[in-house]
Amino acid sequence: MLSGDKPAICITEPAAGSAATEMTTRADRKGDYYIINGGKHWITGGGVSRLHLVFARVFDGGAEQGIGGFIVVRQGAPDLEPDQPETGLIIGRREPTMGLRGIPETEVLFKDLAVHKDMLLMPPQGLRRGFGALMTAYNAQRVGAGTVALGLAAGAYEQALAYSKAREQFGRPICEFQGLQWMLADMSIQIDAARALLHKAAACEGFPDVLEAAQAKVFASEMAIKVTNDALQLFGAAGYSRNNPMERMLRDARMFTIGGGTAQILRTVIASNILERKLPQSRDGYLNLPK
Repeated sequence: MLSGDKPAICITEPAAGSAATEMTTRADRKGDYYIINGGKHWITGGGVSRLHLVFARVFDGGAEQGIGGFIVVRQGAPDLEPDQPETGLIIGRREPTMGLRGIPETEVLFKDLAVHKDMLLMPPQGLRRGFGALMTAYNAQRVGAGTVALGLAAGAYEQALAYSKAREQFGRPICEFQGLQWMLADMSIQIDAARALLHKAAACEGFPDVLEAAQAKVFASEMAIKVTNDALQLFGAAGYSRNNPMERMLRDARMFTIGGGTAQILRTVIASNILERKLPQSRDGYLNLPK
């Protein structure tokens, strides 16, 4: 990591997205090694990163111990190689994404991948609580993602503001039309509000508070979509052209309400905290709650 490699965090699976605990990738203890089999998808940096943090269900003697994270270093050149090994860590297909195309999102497959037992991250409270600790750490990721969304929106706003002063129609700059003035005013309000929420969530000791992180992520991600969309609108046809960065900014912003916790899941997290109760998502979840 200190040499510049960005770790690929391998959690999401085709059938385990928002419900990450439903992952099926497993690691079976064999002496001093764990043998990992399964697959992940939508892994940021797959095929580029050498360092991977692979989450799997851990089994020892056939008994499940919980979900653990394994440090795995991929050998070979840091790129998407056409020739893949038959076993071990295998880079699958790259997703043809709508935006955020500067870094790959890929499948990462595991076929009899042997990882030494010392590479299993073991929290002091044991594997049964380890996944919960990971979710706590994700609060920092959500603040980080919201911050990137904020920067994206601020960049679009600044370019739209400058364009509105330079572009003339009907004999005057378009910033003199009240309809566009109100668009710019709303953009500035939303950006400053998102910045305040993110600062509040980031001003903490240790990991951010779950409620503050979720609120900041939801607001900043949805704000980025609205602001980049309005910025493109202000540019008119020029904003729709791929010769202008507005269309790319809009495509990039769209992912932030999905990755790192969807806006809908995070709203459930927020509601759970303000109501001070667990809100089960299973069909019969409320039937199993204690009275």
